[in-house]
Amino acid sequence: MIEAEVKVRADHEKIMQALKSRKNCSFEFVRTEHQKDIYFNAPDRDFAETDEALRIRSVNGAGEITYKGKRFDTLSKTRPEFNSPADEDSMTQILLALGYRISGKVEKTRNVFTFSDDTGRMIFCFDRIESLGDFLEIEIDLEDGSSGEEIRASTEKIFRILREFGISEKDSVRTSYLELVMNAENGSHSDDP
Repeated sequence: MIEAEVKVRADHEKIMQALKSRKNCSFEFVRTEHQKDIYFNAPDRDFAETDEALRIRSVNGAGEITYKGKRFDTLSKTRPEFNSPADEDSMTQILLALGYRISGKVEKTRNVFTFSDDTGRMIFCFDRIESLGDFLEIEIDLEDGSSGEEIRASTEKIFRILREFGISEKDSVRTSYLELVMNAENGSHSDDP
């Protein structure tokens, strides 16, 4: 699967109210997730340098392992992504035994909504990270093998919605939550390295 994704700092209430009052669309609450992420680095390369990510995520107690490949562009977080259910403790022990190292942990509360209009469906994730504040991730799932044009069109569709809230491409945060947490712990407050 390819996930066209854009992350921005955002005022949750302002955006939710605007979407709820919008005509000719559907904006529906799906669920609240309490996510605990453990990120790993490979024994043979540095994922920060190769623009990859490997994590085990626990959502309300259920585990999943995710690998994210290199990003497709410089504006969004769009990249290939592969997920599989996994027991958090067992998978952590397997990865550590194979030489992977824990590179950091992130905990957040995510409120997930679906948004649909005449242009299609998007997933809105309103994230709160205690040490960082509020973010919004908007995602469009694409099929593996989607063309560059399909990926660009999906990313542009996301930015078109964001512009309605005064958020532009320059506000896109490509830095991962892990990097943001690590930067905050080290005294740096940059959203992009």
